Amino acid sequence: MVKKFVLGLVCGSIVFTGAVLMNGTPHAAQDIDNPVSIDNNYVAETAGGNEKSTPNKSGSEPQLQKLPVTQTTNGVEVTIHSIRRTGQTTDFEITIKNGTANETVAVDPTRLTVQANHSSADKSSEKVGASPTNPDFTGATILPGKERHGWISGQALTEKELESLIVELSLDGSEQRAFSFAIDCKNLKFRTL
Repeated sequence: MVKKFVLGLVCGSIVFTGAVLMNGTPHAAQDIDNPVSIDNNYVAETAGGNEKSTPNKSGSEPQLQKLPVTQTTNGVEVTIHSIRRTGQTTDFEITIKNGTANETVAVDPTRLTVQANHSSADKSSEKVGASPTNPDFTGATILPGKERHGWISGQALTEKELESLIVELSLDGSEQRAFSFAIDCKNLKFRTL
């Protein structure tokens, strides 16, 4: 009985390791309300009714959007699916799709910034940087035509009631790509551990 159990654990770990090596990352289960197909075609009609957002380059106030939010810059698409708050971190579930033909891209988790309650009259604004630990994306690269799904962490926000978040993220490749997401947090249910 014990031998079968140990053999099962060994075989399972071999299969998992092989899947990681072939695909570059273990993919977490996708939210059934926001499906992402295996052939890299994102289903744009999500439950929240969000379309792909575009960064605000006019200098005016960013337009807040409900989750999930997606931006594409020069062939690379980033989607924030959900937000999790803990005592130590503010975590963002993201998918990065590299739609380029021959460019490998990488996330620089150290350049993540999160600003809470930007331009809110009755709430205090707070800005934090990246968490020192980001195991899903530290040192990870995304090959052309591939995607990576995981969590990226900022430091914990002290403000309990959030109205909005501005999330800024950078990706490196042959060029640096900057993404800025303005997220409406009113009535948002944050994930917890």
